[in-house]
Amino acid sequence: MSSKTNDLDVLDIEENGQLTLNMPEVVEANIKDYYWVNQSREIINAQQDLDLTERRLIFSLVSLVQPDDEEFKSYTVSIKDLANLIGVEGKSFYERVEKAIDQLQSKQIVFSNDQTRQKITWVQSATYMDGEGRVTIKLSEDLAPFFRNLKRAYTKFRLKNVIKLKSEYSWRLYELLKEREFRKERVLKISELRHLLNIPSEKYKMLKHLRELIDRAQQELEEKTDITFTYDIHKRVGRSVESFIFRISKNNKNVNNEQESANYDAETLLQLLAENGIHRKKAVQLAKTYHPFYIEENVLHAQGMNAGQTVRNMAGYIVKAIEENYANSLHDTPLDDPLFGMELRNVEQGIEEMTAVDIEVLKNIVINFKALLTRLTEPSAERLQQIAIERDEMLMQGLSTIQKKRKTLNRPPLLYDDVIGDPYLRQAYEKWESSEYTY
Repeated sequence: MSSKTNDLDVLDIEENGQLTLNMPEVVEANIKDYYWVNQSREIINAQQDLDLTERRLIFSLVSLVQPDDEEFKSYTVSIKDLANLIGVEGKSFYERVEKAIDQLQSKQIVFSNDQTRQKITWVQSATYMDGEGRVTIKLSEDLAPFFRNLKRAYTKFRLKNVIKLKSEYSWRLYELLKEREFRKERVLKISELRHLLNIPSEKYKMLKHLRELIDRAQQELEEKTDITFTYDIHKRVGRSVESFIFRISKNNKNVNNEQESANYDAETLLQLLAENGIHRKKAVQLAKTYHPFYIEENVLHAQGMNAGQTVRNMAGYIVKAIEENYANSLHDTPLDDPLFGMELRNVEQGIEEMTAVDIEVLKNIVINFKALLTRLTEPSAERLQQIAIERDEMLMQGLSTIQKKRKTLNRPPLLYDDVIGDPYLRQAYEKWESSEYTY
């Protein structure tokens, strides 16, 4: 048996300084092409130096990761089954799969901004059971924020949409366009496109050759995936083409009933506002008034401004940024899309129904304590005070449970405005908001 592991991965240091074993969970996995690939926008828009076999291998493993996983697991898979899935054939498939894994342990993905560059390898460890024809693989833990415990907007697609693609360029273009499928278009500068597709500087230098590459990808995506696209010149600088505009649509001949609901985007938009401290009702009002891209661009602009200075009231700053278009967004007219409007209403209605149920739960606590009082004969002032304390304690526990549940479900929290009409709930909310129960 050959092994490549890092001993530090399985050791924890307790408070008393003692080392304890912390073996990662190992899962026997059988990868299916209908599994979902979930990944953050950051990793889609980072440069990736992977050949087609490596890409098939890494994203087959990624399809085993769930967006709400709290930690990366180690997955044990059959090398033969893995080879069949990723298209490695012939007598030497064991060696070729191992070689691909070796390369993934040395290749890096780079995340860059104006001040820093972070380099992360794809695979953290691999252990081969030679006599059994199996391998246990763990993805690099530094990749965790991009594939698991995803709370904000992320892109998802079924593995089958990419696993049979014959070109890494087609695969990457699929991801880049799939991320903006909701927008129905994406503008890419030629320099940006070459960077994201990882095209070597000496290849496809002439515009006609680059267009031939895009045309081949266009044909392959139409044949094999759930999206299709057209593209055209977006902007020229002098006689040179600076950027293309890609227009994205669902590929109806490959789309089936398993596709995710369109309300994911409306829900994500409201969540983006709520997680930045904007009240649910105000978030809905903004979503009805402004284009989703306009809102997103102004939120990102406000967050970027906050990175360089301290904004005390971030929620208020974001609302002002949206209302005054600090980002100078070009999407300054409301979205004329009946489907989005319908889904926004559905999401709003779902949240309101959840709110009604949650308030009913809290009111029942009050009703039960009132019923208790009717059964008491001449209770003392101390007993009445104790009952009031117990009632408020139970209400705060109920509020804590409700808010944690909403956070887990990526729903906006229950608001003070929701309970302000009931004096008991209002008082309990004020205590909860300033107590240890606040999450």
